[in-house]
Amino acid sequence: MKFSRIIKIIRGNKVTRTLAYPLDLICHHVLARITAAHPYRYPAHNHKWVYGRRMDLENPISLHEKIYWMLYCTDTSIWTELTDKVKVRSYIARMGYGNILNKVYATYDSLPDMNTLFTNAPRSFVVKTNHCGGGEGVYLVKNKEAVNKKRIYSGLKKVMKDKYGVRTGQPHYVGIKPQIIVERYLINEEDPTKALPDYKFFCFNGEPRLINLVGNRSIEEHTYLDHYYTMSWERIVYKEDESQDFPRPKSFDEMVQVARKLSSPFPFVRLDFYEVGGKPIFGEMTFTPGFDMFCGTYGDKILKLGNWIDLSGTKKIRELNPKFY
Repeated sequence: MKFSRIIKIIRGNKVTRTLAYPLDLICHHVLARITAAHPYRYPAHNHKWVYGRRMDLENPISLHEKIYWMLYCTDTSIWTELTDKVKVRSYIARMGYGNILNKVYATYDSLPDMNTLFTNAPRSFVVKTNHCGGGEGVYLVKNKEAVNKKRIYSGLKKVMKDKYGVRTGQPHYVGIKPQIIVERYLINEEDPTKALPDYKFFCFNGEPRLINLVGNRSIEEHTYLDHYYTMSWERIVYKEDESQDFPRPKSFDEMVQVARKLSSPFPFVRLDFYEVGGKPIFGEMTFTPGFDMFCGTYGDKILKLGNWIDLSGTKKIRELNPKFY
């Protein structure tokens, strides 16, 4: 069994994850310090872990080689604006899709005192930071009278100080000024006990080509169902999985139209949506998706995701710095 598979099993089990947490914390701390001095090392490490070979940014072929070639060698200043969960809202509105933005109750440039944060929020809400990825700094509050307010506040305080872009080797995150966002809690009308499905559209040169559906997600337990569908809503089964297929969302055609327009300026970007009342709700734009098994090993074998990115019209403005390896 591959080491990456073992790690995934450990992190996916509540008991083993808890036992391994101290070691995982130490590893993250060491890796963050290394990455701060050598930004390429984090993605290079993950690339070798998932693809089985060293990352080659001089001759990018895989999905992540091309993504990180763009990140390190081209002008990605717009990535910073659109990765920022506050500023991206202006882009969505400018493109004519202000109607798909979730309702925001409050935005704070710094973490307010705990009383202000919770008193000014409704009974149910989502509070998150704008400068992190991978679900970090996101807290779902179904009932503010029944949650551990100190735990949430302490978590936000820690994340607000986190230099996420530096420790993960993603410079487009570095330019984001940390903020707190309090927004509407979206309810799954089909089953209020479960989180809404998250529809993630992989868009290549302005064309959606693949949907990653994340369902039954629990941020607290770090568990979820991970499905992939073609644009004709045919499920791609890349491993043994007996979970039932999710139905195609009612607003699928509208999601595709919006994703096509929002992604048109970029060789690659992932557009995330939810659906409430048969209408799409914008989630976020992601330019550097994680090195999960589908995007890596399976995606490369099944769909050759890297081949879908055309970089011929992308201008290189800087050379790779060998000291960063």
